Amino acid sequence: MVSFKEVRDGFGSLFYAVNPYDSMFKTIPDLPERNYIQQAGPYFLVLVILEHIGLLLKGKPGIRFNDGLMSVANGYFMNIRDATMKNMLMFFYIYIYDNYCIYELPWDSVWTWIIAALGCDLSFYWVHRASHELNILWASHQVHHSSEEFNLTTALRQPFMKAFQSWPFYLPLAFFVPPTHVIVHMQFNVMYQFWLHTEVVTTLGPLEYILNTPQHHRVHHGSNRYCLDTNYAGVLIIWDMIFGTFAWERHDDGGVVYGLVDQPQYFNPFRHQVEYYYKVFQKAYSMNTWSDKISALLKGPGWFPGTERLGDLEQVPERQTRTRYNPQIPVWTKVYAAAHFVLVVIVFDYFSRFTMVMSQTTALVVIGLIIWTLTNLGFICDKRPWDWFSEIVRCGAVLMLLVYYGSLEGLKMPKEFVFWAFSASMVIAIIASISKLTNVSRSDNVKKQS
Repeated sequence: MVSFKEVRDGFGSLFYAVNPYDSMFKTIPDLPERNYIQQAGPYFLVLVILEHIGLLLKGKPGIRFNDGLMSVANGYFMNIRDATMKNMLMFFYIYIYDNYCIYELPWDSVWTWIIAALGCDLSFYWVHRASHELNILWASHQVHHSSEEFNLTTALRQPFMKAFQSWPFYLPLAFFVPPTHVIVHMQFNVMYQFWLHTEVVTTLGPLEYILNTPQHHRVHHGSNRYCLDTNYAGVLIIWDMIFGTFAWERHDDGGVVYGLVDQPQYFNPFRHQVEYYYKVFQKAYSMNTWSDKISALLKGPGWFPGTERLGDLEQVPERQTRTRYNPQIPVWTKVYAAAHFVLVVIVFDYFSRFTMVMSQTTALVVIGLIIWTLTNLGFICDKRPWDWFSEIVRCGAVLMLLVYYGSLEGLKMPKEFVFWAFSASMVIAIIASISKLTNVSRSDNVKKQS
């Protein structure tokens, strides 16, 4: 039974309203087995539901099924990384702290907790700014900006590669701040930013001059010209005001248009995670000199020879004019996609709990199945020609694994439930595929007759 205190503290952690003494740890083994972000999952869900209801009560469209589902799907790529790598990415930080620490701040001091919070927030500002201003880092971060909606599910649309490129920015703290504090505050910093992704909250009055708020973050997610390269803050907006990257939200030009300047027309989460890397290296390869090739990697996404480091903003429209990408799928297809997404959630929950007792082969199989499932759900939301055929293959692969292995060692899921769930799904996929082929054939005959 969850206590009132646990619920209060759980929601409080999303707003950085936490008791410092409850989140200070002496050594890394003392940290919670399930980190704060993993513990916050139910609270994220409750707020998403409340936001959806709030939007409907205001007479606005609620959270779009395809966009919201694929935002959360992208978030699972980050979850896979965190579940398999734990704190491995802190290796260099821990090495510097253990060998070159200038002054070891006491781990059980509130002042150390506050310094760590401020240090992590300032480090995040520079991580975030670099992710927008260096094209090779933008290749990862653009995933988070690829939604044309701005709601709480958008906060969960995260890149797999994010942690690999952010850790160097936190290393200066290693000369003073214990690793446990940095690990904790990096999580609180990310969790605070969850509630910023909403249009339900309009303004917070005087707090807008101190804190990062939904108003400021709406600007950051805009593709309008004035929105680009602004409001990088995590918790405190003062960093943007100090370093000259702050912009107020405008209401005189039709509002903010969310998404990327060059907006992709697909939902496939795997493609979102990897495609822009291809574009970055393709751009570098197309340059004539080595200097320009390096610049294509290390200057802004909009840079081309002859422009400023971040590109020519005059080439970006004041306000984008475009129709939101929104292929329509039947209700039964949404139910099917939602059901298999719930299966992903269940499988991942088991996976994150029992990763350490799995063999490498089993872990790789489970990761592969999760990524394949999320990618297939993207195919379905995109209404790709091969979407249901791909589902037949995926369901068949799962059934063959069950027959071959008997069960996935370490996953501890009921075999009978999985078998019948995927058997029924395979039948549905076969019927849907036949129906699709029949409709295509009829359409071709109509075209020939006309």
